[in-house]
Amino acid sequence: MHLMIPHASALDEAARHAFSSLALPNLSALLARLSPAETWGGDEFSPQPPHHLALAALRGQAEPSAAAWGVNAGPELAWALMSPVHLAVGTDGVDVLPPAALRLSESDAARFAALLHELWPQDQGWQWRLLDATRWAIGHASSLDGLQAASIERAAGRPIEPWLPQSRLLRRWQNEAQMMLHEHPLNVERESRGEHAVNSVWIGDIGRSNGRPADVSVDARLTEPLLNGDLAAWAEAWQRLDAGPLAGELTSLTLCGDRFARRFTSQPLSLIERLKRRWQTPDVTATLEAL
Repeated sequence: MHLMIPHASALDEAARHAFSSLALPNLSALLARLSPAETWGGDEFSPQPPHHLALAALRGQAEPSAAAWGVNAGPELAWALMSPVHLAVGTDGVDVLPPAALRLSESDAARFAALLHELWPQDQGWQWRLLDATRWAIGHASSLDGLQAASIERAAGRPIEPWLPQSRLLRRWQNEAQMMLHEHPLNVERESRGEHAVNSVWIGDIGRSNGRPADVSVDARLTEPLLNGDLAAWAEAWQRLDAGPLAGELTSLTLCGDRFARRFTSQPLSLIERLKRRWQTPDVTATLEAL
């Protein structure tokens, strides 16, 4: 079994401190048994997180298309992931609050999505899928082709400026959505309850799927707490991972951070290599810091 763990580490100092103090005995045992193999990614400024690049390679695609994967689509339509967000204006600029911070119910999500159908109408060939409260997918046979934008997993919890799309069309769509949402009764209702307004949407993860599955199981339980900046919850999720899936008989493990996704697999070892591994304990912290 091949297990992939997105957001297994992060580059900021608070996250480094959090995982340096974690006790992960089953991960340590796995790293002692498995050998480094492929590496995907490059740097933390790539518009796509490394686990998307790894999944694209495992599916035989040149580029990631997380939205299309989310709807289990074939190559007929291109898809984009649309995430409802709150853009928080501060003295240092505009931050993209993580979608989970909105605490949208499924019913509220459906109401906001129905409102935005006007901008991407079905009678013009658009298709909609509500994957969950904070992940909506829009698909089209041609209008999304050639468009590139950063994944919401890159922008969430960070200043917006480095991640804004270069495409004028994508910026226009985002501006039109913001105007439609501004002081809308749905948001007035939310603010009266002390909740964040849905004042924008993030459109990213655009592409087509080749329809091929990836022979990998993705455990994304670390994603939401890390994007929310809840490092205590992220550390607890790591402990549950170590006690659960990492305690099983894995033949392949891919750990993903901000820069790289690295795969570790079972490989034949010489007698000397087996003896070295018996007496050398893997440095789990160094492995995670290098991602």
